[in-house]
Amino acid sequence: MSTTPQISKAFDTAHAEVYDRQFEAIRAVKDALHLLLRVQLSALPAEARILVAGAGTGAEVRFLAPLFPGWRFTLVDPAAAMLEVARRHAEAEGFAERCEFHVGFVSSLDEAGFDAASSVLVSQFLADPAQRLAYFQDIAARLRPGGLLFNADLAADRDDPGFGVAMELWLGLLGLSGMMTEERKPQYRAMFGRDVAAQGPAEVEALIREAGFTAPVACYQAGLIHGWVASRA
Repeated sequence: MSTTPQISKAFDTAHAEVYDRQFEAIRAVKDALHLLLRVQLSALPAEARILVAGAGTGAEVRFLAPLFPGWRFTLVDPAAAMLEVARRHAEAEGFAERCEFHVGFVSSLDEAGFDAASSVLVSQFLADPAQRLAYFQDIAARLRPGGLLFNADLAADRDDPGFGVAMELWLGLLGLSGMMTEERKPQYRAMFGRDVAAQGPAEVEALIREAGFTAPVACYQAGLIHGWVASRA
């Protein structure tokens, strides 16, 4: 993919240092995702290997590592500054020895045979459907047969009569987090579908299935965030 410079710029050191604090006001949205992730993965072996695609500052790992002390995690992200924050969290919280940090895309990761993978608010940044499909295929290729996938992304059918209402609710959530003002709303609406994929839930499900997974099962929605569980076919 050719998006590394853009991602590195968008998630540079200044952004990475404040990233965790941005979502404190709407933390309940993240907490619910993490609870579902825990439930889906809870039957994995005591020494499971987990691929965290687009790991960012490591929120999923910080939640799972204390609960499953035998699991090992490979955190993958093209933004080095974000992974550096994730590394600091892991060292401060005592699970760094169970983590590998890979700066780059999943496609550049040599490891395979993972028991599960998480991808939380990642593939939405691939507005090109072909690139988005390739991303899910790269994850599938690194899972063992039957390996689990937990995926969450922004998704919305802009042709749906209720899209405007859903968007206003989402903008309201972003407003609570301090990330959205009335002045910025037109810019965000223009960006949706250009810089962020605006595919509907059914289209995202079709991409995941085409990439080599079982039919995704919808398990979550908060505003425009949708969550699915699936396994490698």
